[in-house]
Amino acid sequence: MHAIVSQGGHQYRVTQGTRLLVDRLPDEVGSHLELKPALFISDEAGSESKVAPSSATVTVTVVAHRLGSKLRVFKYKPKKRYRRTMGHRSKLTELRVDSVVAGGHRSAHEAGTVSTADRKAAVPVEAVARPASEPVSSSRTHPEES
Repeated sequence: MHAIVSQGGHQYRVTQGTRLLVDRLPDEVGSHLELKPALFISDEAGSESKVAPSSATVTVTVVAHRLGSKLRVFKYKPKKRYRRTMGHRSKLTELRVDSVVAGGHRSAHEAGTVSTADRKAAVPVEAVARPASEPVSSSRTHPEES
């Protein structure tokens, strides 16, 4: 069974046991994640079936954090004695695909994994805490309801 998943603005075709390099993730080595949404699922028999993104999951394990290949950037303006050489290396995370589940039988809580969308949506408590001087009203009414 293979799937096409979207991670960091890129799409990857994965099967169980596949290793892939994605943009750096803040997770530690050995942690388990779910890549959502799975855009497409296909089984071994070749019959392709499109699955709703909420029901298809791809579970991965963080294997390592590494650097990409070195790139040389060279700027040059003829007849002006202007030459600049710079380099760049992308920060990458290596992932190993543990399972591709079409029906989503296991939940993220049961599998002990956290989806990348849930991790990005998590906000620290300090960021949403109100100052002590601001009163908290228990009843909020909208102008349309009045």
